[in-house]
Amino acid sequence: MAVNIFVLTAGGRLEKYKRRIMKVARESIKIIKKKIPIPDVDIAFYDNPEYTIPHLGIGGYAQTPGLLLISLNPKFKQFERTIRDEILRTLVHELYHCIRMKTVGYGDTLLEAMITEGLADHFELEVTNKKPQKWDTSLTAKQFGIMKKKSVKEFNSKKYNHEEWFFGSNERRIPKWAGYTIGFNLVGNYLKKHPDKKPSQLFAVKAEEFVK
Repeated sequence: MAVNIFVLTAGGRLEKYKRRIMKVARESIKIIKKKIPIPDVDIAFYDNPEYTIPHLGIGGYAQTPGLLLISLNPKFKQFERTIRDEILRTLVHELYHCIRMKTVGYGDTLLEAMITEGLADHFELEVTNKKPQKWDTSLTAKQFGIMKKKSVKEFNSKKYNHEEWFFGSNERRIPKWAGYTIGFNLVGNYLKKHPDKKPSQLFAVKAEEFVK
């Protein structure tokens, strides 16, 4: 396993945080590799506030099984807390994507994408033992029922709109983060039915198995 970690500092704003970011990232990798077989991967932290989650100051994107980009906002008011707490959670989530992409793939259909995201978020809980992320529980019971029924009609579609389902659409009346919440629920139900299973054991399981 080769994990190469880079903190890109040409812009200057991450320079003073470089050592801290590297330290937390290395510690995080040690924790994660005890749970899943991390593939050979390059991890690059870079200054790009536009691609961060506003309330966290960080955002992750597993571009390929071997390339993970972590965007940071060094001007985020609680950036020290972001380094301390959110780097681990982000790496847990995105490295799970990397290993799933290397096995069954991220997914081409709505169901596959929902399960991939749901698994990554449940893996976060397995590793960190913290509360679910906001996007995992973003729907009211009524909204969930409506959106679940709506999503089932598109489960097997390869032409689904990822932006709409995961980040919301006023035109289609899809609330923000609906796809994440539905995926989290589907995986959660599977884990309840299979108490002997953990997310760390499921990265190569096909999406259809979670809705049987």
